[in-house]
Amino acid sequence: MDNEFGDAFGQLLADRCTPEAVRGIERGEGADALWHDLVESGFVDALVPEAQGGAGLSLHEVLPLVQACGYHALPLPFAETMAARAVLAHARRQWPDGPVTLDAIGDALPVEDRGALHAALTTAQIAGAAARVLEMSIAHAQQRTQFGKPIGSFQAVQHQLSVMAEHACAARMAAQLSFASASHLPDRTLAAMGKSVAGEAAAVLAAGSHAVHGAIGITAEFDLQLYTRRLLAWRVQGGSPSHWAMQVARQWWSGSHDRAIDFTLERLGAARF
Repeated sequence: MDNEFGDAFGQLLADRCTPEAVRGIERGEGADALWHDLVESGFVDALVPEAQGGAGLSLHEVLPLVQACGYHALPLPFAETMAARAVLAHARRQWPDGPVTLDAIGDALPVEDRGALHAALTTAQIAGAAARVLEMSIAHAQQRTQFGKPIGSFQAVQHQLSVMAEHACAARMAAQLSFASASHLPDRTLAAMGKSVAGEAAAVLAAGSHAVHGAIGITAEFDLQLYTRRLLAWRVQGGSPSHWAMQVARQWWSGSHDRAIDFTLERLGAARF
């Protein structure tokens, strides 16, 4: 991943959140051991101020952690718990033990900011899962043969993969935009822009990867469905891509810019990478 935090957290998930472990948790088997390891790693308090026992990191510094959740199809709300603990810590409130969703924030954050935070988290997880789905599709195209050749040598499949790569890159940039903040909260407009782009990319990646894999991709035994199910769920969680695009448009209309490009450039200038 993109920094030392991401590398360490990614290795932890690679060891503990295997596809077999994901399937076990989805079947209802206990997730306590995995959650214990995540808490013991200390990353769950990465956004909590140092004075309250956390690492005091900003949102853009924890982006690799949230992307790793998507890349490994983590079936636990680690990202939401990390964000909820930070919000409650900044509000001088105690947070509950165990995994929580953003509902645990209550009135500690305005509804608009909570929506933007949720959009940013799902955008980053989409970016992580998109990268994994693209890797799996390229590997399958190199291994699967038809008429004595890898299917990746056929122009139609190459075109499919190039479209997927374009959208995986767009999702990654959308996540960077959504997390471009020096605090524990995202900019509302940038989070809306990011979710509208990542949501569109999620649909393209899910459809494209299943087209490359063929029928095997939808079987329960094959890992691809672990990621594409999440891509399609995250795409609409907290609002569809058109919903977030409309949020961006409303903020433009309520401002002083006549041209959308001027509004967009001003908001991008506010990003803190």
